[in-house]
Amino acid sequence: MSVKTWAVAGTAVAAVLAGGAGWYVWESSGESHTESLCGSPTGGTDAEVATGAQGIAVVEAAGEAAHDPQAVGAENPELVTTPVRIVESMKGDFAPVIGVSQRVEPGGTPGSFEVATSNREVMMQPGQRYVVAIGPGDLEARPGTTTFSTLIEPARRGTAGEADYWRGVIAKAPPKPVCDDTITQ
Repeated sequence: MSVKTWAVAGTAVAAVLAGGAGWYVWESSGESHTESLCGSPTGGTDAEVATGAQGIAVVEAAGEAAHDPQAVGAENPELVTTPVRIVESMKGDFAPVIGVSQRVEPGGTPGSFEVATSNREVMMQPGQRYVVAIGPGDLEARPGTTTFSTLIEPARRGTAGEADYWRGVIAKAPPKPVCDDTITQ
């Protein structure tokens, strides 16, 4: 893929993530993958987040948010990735350490990004704990893959309190609608 094509794809990914549904493509080791984002809303109620997310966890930010050259749309300065350590998983099977990507206002510098996607996301600060919900992406942190947040909030209830709260929400949340437009190439 050419740089120009990636730049267009990066812009499309940012627009798709802001809207909450659509398609994204990434390329790793010469293999292209296309997957659906259907049913991954940004923001919404806790029940909507629990239904749409493929993973929810309490995490600790292990570093600063930065433009990640391996992330989808890295040519687009509106996407940053923060390395996190998984403290407690409430939904999904996470690797112990992953990078969580989110959309930010363009023109920021590391440490001074502003959130651009929803009122349910904050910028993570190193050493602080957060609840994150992951919409699309790879919870296992395989090389060349990226995870995208649909929620990032401070863990105000503490780790155990957030885990109990979100497990209750997940248990009561309606099932995720069938997504029949997912393909892998």
